[in-house]
Amino acid sequence: MEESTVSLIDVSGDMTDAPMTRAERRDHQLARILDAAKICFVRSGFQGASMQQICAECGMSPGALYRYFPSKEAIIEAITEADRKNDAAIFAEMMGNPDPVDGVVQAAMAHIRHIHEAGKAPLFTEIRAESMRNDAVDFACKDIMGEVQQGFHAYLQAAVDRGEIDPVVPLDQLMPILVAIGEGMAINDLPANGVGLDNIETVLRAMIVSSLRPTGRSGTQD
Repeated sequence: MEESTVSLIDVSGDMTDAPMTRAERRDHQLARILDAAKICFVRSGFQGASMQQICAECGMSPGALYRYFPSKEAIIEAITEADRKNDAAIFAEMMGNPDPVDGVVQAAMAHIRHIHEAGKAPLFTEIRAESMRNDAVDFACKDIMGEVQQGFHAYLQAAVDRGEIDPVVPLDQLMPILVAIGEGMAINDLPANGVGLDNIETVLRAMIVSSLRPTGRSGTQD
């Protein structure tokens, strides 16, 4: 039976940490492990980082760690799953934007900001490099990237069907190109290298306009 969460007051009158439920304890342990793994992967690379190093970083015994994650690949899957949730939120906003150019630019900028503000570029780079030599990591990356491409494709195909855009090449060819460009921007963390977000958006919008070729026709027009 899970513990109730209650507020406690110590003798000084200050609030103390309330006991955590079983689910909260598990979430806390998972967060500790993932944070430690990210540090180790960036510091030593995926190949160089060991499960023992991750244990030491998060102050956890190997037995305890393996109860949560049987391998480094399983940790990568958990990290990419968190990114999947962030992408879902970005897509939800994009789908609500009736202008396909604005929608794509909005989604791309949200992703670039997220990677920059969370300081994820080094980790993202390491995961993508490992995906080129590790089938399990490659599968996790392709799984999430496939969802990204499918989401963009469905959004833009609807705009094509409404006669709002006339892409310069077929969408099934255009989508991998646009996703690769976005991924490159994220990996290079342009804002950290002195490139302003406003300038990134200006260039990105010009690229999207030239790629999607808006017709100027509203989807409500005959």
